[in-house]
Amino acid sequence: MQFGNFTYQYWFLPIQKNKIVVSAHYGRGYGDSPKYMVDALMNQGLDIVWLVQKGQETSLPEGVRPVSYGTKQALRELATAQVWIDNCRQKYSPPKRKSQRYIQTWHSPLRLKKIEKDAVNYLPQAYIDRAKRDAKKCDYMLAGSAFSQELYRNSFWFQGDVWLTGTPRCDVFFQDSTIIKRRVTTDLDIPFATKLALYAPTFRKNMEASVYLQEFTHVKLALQAKFGGCWKVLIRLHPNVAHLATEFSTDNDVLQATDYPDMQELLVASDLLITDYSSSMFDMGIARKKVMLYTPDLAEYLATEREFYFDIKELPFPLAKKPTELINQVLHFDEITYQQLLATFNDSIKQCENGEAASAVANKIKAICQ
Repeated sequence: MQFGNFTYQYWFLPIQKNKIVVSAHYGRGYGDSPKYMVDALMNQGLDIVWLVQKGQETSLPEGVRPVSYGTKQALRELATAQVWIDNCRQKYSPPKRKSQRYIQTWHSPLRLKKIEKDAVNYLPQAYIDRAKRDAKKCDYMLAGSAFSQELYRNSFWFQGDVWLTGTPRCDVFFQDSTIIKRRVTTDLDIPFATKLALYAPTFRKNMEASVYLQEFTHVKLALQAKFGGCWKVLIRLHPNVAHLATEFSTDNDVLQATDYPDMQELLVASDLLITDYSSSMFDMGIARKKVMLYTPDLAEYLATEREFYFDIKELPFPLAKKPTELINQVLHFDEITYQQLLATFNDSIKQCENGEAASAVANKIKAICQ
């Protein structure tokens, strides 16, 4: 959608100092770090607007005003807001005025795949151009580690301040998980005491289901043999390949959770994560929970998709390239060694997550809006 010079006519409207306009994942709904920041800003006398795609309005809590993403009304709200918040590069926004502030949270506390300036050979030129324009508007970014802080400074075409506050979406890992797990298990209609393994791979360009793990019976049996209890497997596909969910077989022990609205809540409720190249591995590492990597296409991925910031074989997470290797990793998992490796890795990136990120950022936003 193109608006041309239409956006400038809103410059005649005054900025409302108590208005915050928020978006996440291009309007997909209430989630990621912006969700937890808004939760911390509720009941503060602020006009909080969330730009949301049609059909996603019901995901918003009472007190947050929905406006359709990518519309002229959305541009009007942005043009008159004191603060913008987003977790992705903005697609539709007016020219930012000098007194406005734009906070970019990004959509991971840490990442394996190279991104932005470090991945220009893998990204479409149209995206690179948009990223550069977006970076010029951005005033602040949020980091949960010294590693990420330097990455944002060096690789995001970004000249603003990087707040070393932690990652708001990761605050949930430092809180009582009971309420969240009960919400997840109730939604999925399974007993609260069930142990959960979450399979959450990232997307590929070819968007074919064949590369993903699809047989979970032996994985479930291995989990029960090693760790005890009754286990079920949840499947959570990346939004870019959510349409593949119907190609996975499900039953009473393998449940589809791709449509569950908040990935962080699934991580909180789960006892173990199986992924490949997704940044969710680092979220789960912050929670100090079990992570295993299943990467049958590792060589191809490195050659055709993205290069990595870390040697995947040196990460704390056990690595398997075949289903039999994954089962073996489960059966021989060493919790003590894993936690030691995880602590060493977190120290190496100078992680600073402490569960207070959302409140720290909310205080900064309230000061801006005064």
